Amino acid sequence: MIEYDRDPRAGGRSKWSTLGPLRLAIEGVTSFPIKPLRWAAVIGVASAAGGGLFGLWIATNALLLGEAVQGYPSLVAVISFFGGVQLLDEQLFVFLNSLGSERWDGLWLFVTHKLSWIPFYVALMYLVHRHYGLKNMLIIMALIVVMITVTDQLANLFKHGFERPRPCREEHLKEIIRYIAPRCGRYGYFSAHAASSMAFAVFLGLLFRKIYKHLVLLLLFWASIVGFSRIYVGVHYPLDTLTGLVIGALVGFLIYRISQRLKLSGIL
Repeated sequence: MIEYDRDPRAGGRSKWSTLGPLRLAIEGVTSFPIKPLRWAAVIGVASAAGGGLFGLWIATNALLLGEAVQGYPSLVAVISFFGGVQLLDEQLFVFLNSLGSERWDGLWLFVTHKLSWIPFYVALMYLVHRHYGLKNMLIIMALIVVMITVTDQLANLFKHGFERPRPCREEHLKEIIRYIAPRCGRYGYFSAHAASSMAFAVFLGLLFRKIYKHLVLLLLFWASIVGFSRIYVGVHYPLDTLTGLVIGALVGFLIYRISQRLKLSGIL
């Protein structure tokens, strides 16, 4: 509720004061900074996209039980829709994968190999040590290990849950795609490479957002290139990569929030 009182220190003039939860709500709204609102909007959109993709695959796998929907035209129509989405994903993969050429294969094999980026990781850890010190660097490295473990395990959970074969496993695609990866795994939804790269990019980008303003854009571009490399070498569909990027971004943001909770000096 809102009441009006006389403040003797203000010369007896009336002023309004707020009581109870309403005061807390007003103070919270008026003091809330703008930047967190922007990040909340970005994370909200990413969450909605991730949830939509997740629901898409749940619906696809659940509704493809043909015997269960006989005599239900509406369900058949839904199955047709999701089948069309999957077909579109496959066609987009064939188009993007066919853009490659032998001239560039070596470059993309380098990009897609995790060990190729060790110097890049070392350089970023040097920046962490330079700005945050040895103790905080060790804590950040531990958080990165946790982050990569989470993305890899989530990817494994999805792969064995949805059991979507990789494009290099599909007999009807083997004759028309360019498969140049060293090996072809069994299941592909979603891409662990894309997820871990995006998680790393979001976490480090947010960590350095006040020091190197444009570093986050470079890291996001790098993560996207790594994601595309999985399509180029023939082991992931675009939807596999997109889902990995979205989930990786969410995990990276979550780990960054945890780092804030730890109150690392110089990070807040």
